[in-house]
Amino acid sequence: MMGTELNKRWILTNSQQRDNGSQLLALTAFQDERIVAHWLLPDGQCRENAIAVTAGAFPSLTPVLPQVSWDEREIHDLFGYIPNGHPDLRPLVRTPRWPDAFYPLRSKFEQPIPWLDVEPDNGDQRVTGEGVTIMKVGPTHAGVIESGHFVFSIMGENILHLDLHLFQNHRGVEGHLEGRRLAEVAPLVSRICGADTVSHQVNWASAVEKLAGHTIDQPLAWRRVALLESERILSHLNDLAQIPAGVGFHVAHQQALAMKEKWQRGMHSLFGHRLLFDTVGPGTAAFFDPDALGRLIHDVRRDWQSWRALVLGHHGFQDRMLGVGIVRQADAARLGAQGVVARASGLSFDARSVMPLYQEWKVKPAGEVSGDVAARFKVRLEEVETSWRLLQDVIFEVAKMPLPSFWQPPEDLAGDAVAYTESPHGLNAHVVSLKNGQVVRYHVRSGTFRNWPLLTKAVTGNAVGDFPLINKSFELCYSCSDR
Repeated sequence: MMGTELNKRWILTNSQQRDNGSQLLALTAFQDERIVAHWLLPDGQCRENAIAVTAGAFPSLTPVLPQVSWDEREIHDLFGYIPNGHPDLRPLVRTPRWPDAFYPLRSKFEQPIPWLDVEPDNGDQRVTGEGVTIMKVGPTHAGVIESGHFVFSIMGENILHLDLHLFQNHRGVEGHLEGRRLAEVAPLVSRICGADTVSHQVNWASAVEKLAGHTIDQPLAWRRVALLESERILSHLNDLAQIPAGVGFHVAHQQALAMKEKWQRGMHSLFGHRLLFDTVGPGTAAFFDPDALGRLIHDVRRDWQSWRALVLGHHGFQDRMLGVGIVRQADAARLGAQGVVARASGLSFDARSVMPLYQEWKVKPAGEVSGDVAARFKVRLEEVETSWRLLQDVIFEVAKMPLPSFWQPPEDLAGDAVAYTESPHGLNAHVVSLKNGQVVRYHVRSGTFRNWPLLTKAVTGNAVGDFPLINKSFELCYSCSDR
C-alpha cells in the first residue's frame, strides 16, 4: 500500500475507534521508528494501531483527534519524530537549553549533556491588544506544591487565555527505566507520583503478569482493589479539602484535612506507607488486617458525615461553586477528559467498569452534567462513598479467604503489553516492552496528562479570583506530567 493510503488509513482507523466509543490508552513512540495507538474498547479488550515513521515523520492525528495534541508534541520533543499536520508544534517538554540534536528517548547521548547557555523558558502564547495584561504565576508557588508556570492573558478581572508551561522538573523516568531488570522497575514506577502511585504499581504488575501468562488469584485481586480504593479515598479527601480553601471556607478546609490525615495515618499503619509506595508488585500486594481497615473506615466516616452536612448545607459555599469553571461536554469529549473532570461534564466512562480486577464488583460511576466546580465537588463526594462501600465488601471477602499464593515472574520475560487502571485522576495506562527480562520501552500516560488542557478551557471567561477555586477543583498532579 502506498504511503499516502497508509497515512489515510492510520487517521481513519483511529478516528473510527474514537467514534465507536473506545478510549485512547496511549499514543506511544518507539526507537525503531514506530508510532502505536492503543485503544480500550467498550468491552474491555485492547486494540492497537501502528504506523511507521518515514523520513523522520508520521501523519498527525491531532486535526481529527485533538486529545493527542500533547502526546504528539511530547513525541516530537523526546524522539524528534515530526507529526506532519500538527497545528501547534510548540515545545512541550523541550527547553531552549537542549542541544539541537538532543532527543533523550531516541538514542543514547554523551554525558554530561552540553546544555546551551541561554534562558530556559519557552516563548508563551498570549492575547495581544489594547487593555490586555499579562500575568505570570510560577513556576515557584507560595504553597508547598510542585512547579508549574501559568501565563494569563487578562482584561480587567477576566481571563482571556491561559498558557500552561508544565514539565518544569521533568525527571526522565521513562529513560531511566530503559535497560532495567524486572526487580529494579517497581521502586521507580511506585514513585512516579504520590497521588496515583497504587494505580501505577498495579499497571506495572499487570503488564508483567500478562506477558508471563499468569492469572492472579482472587485473594490477591481483592487486596489490590483495597489498595486502589484506599488511594482513591486519600486523593479525594485531599481534593475535597482544597476546594473550600479556594474560597476561604477554612473550617471546612481544616476539618477535611484532619480527615485526610487520619486516613493517611491509617494507611501507614495498615500498609506500611503514608503514600502507599511499594505496596504492589508482580504477583504481590501488601497484606493488611481487614478488621483494622474496617475500624478505620468506621472512625473516619463519623467525621465524614458531619463534614458532608456542613459543606452541603452551606448555601454561600454551594452558590460560590455554581457556574464557575465550566468544562462543556463537547470539549471534554473532544480533548479526552478523564476521571472526575469527565464524569462531572456528562461523560460516564469509568475504567473500573471493564477492569478484570473489578469483575466481582459492579461500580456505578458517579456523574453530573453541569461541568462546573460544583459538579466536580459532588462527583468526588459520591466517589468517596462508593469507595467506602467497595472497601467494606472487600473486607468481608478478604477476612474469609486464604492468603494469596506466591508467584515469581521469569527472569527472561519478553514481549509487549499495555495495562490500565482507573486512578484517582482518571484512566492511567502503561505501555511496556521487555526483552530478556529488561525494559526496552516504558511509556506512561496518566489521567492528569489528559486533563491539563481542559483546565485552560475551564478558566477562560472566568475572573482571575476564580482561578484558585477552579484549579483546586481539578487538583491535577504535576509529577505524572514531570515523570
